[in-house]
Amino acid sequence: MEAVTMTMTISAEQTVRVGSRVRVLDFDGEEEYVIVGHEDADAARGLISMASPLGQALLGRCAGDQVKVRAPGGQRAVTILGIF
Repeated sequence: MEAVTMTMTISAEQTVRVGSRVRVLDFDGEEEYVIVGHEDADAARGLISMASPLGQALLGRCAGDQVKVRAPGGQRAVTILGIF
C-alpha cells in the first residue's frame, strides 16, 4: 500500500488580514471585530487596530485557531470561529 501525502494550501481569503471581519469566542462569549489600521480603530464599533494586542494575535491566523492575547486585563485565549 502506498502512502499518500496531502498538502493543504491556505489562501489569503482564509486567513485574518487587515480588512477581515473576524468572529471570535472567548470566556465572555462571541464577538465580532474588523481588523483596521490604527487611524481607523474604534473599539466601541468593533474596529480593532492591527497593532493592538488582539489584532496582532489574529493576523495571519485561520478559523479554528486558538490564540493567546496579552492585554491590559491579563492574558486570555480567543478561538477564531470565522473570517468574513
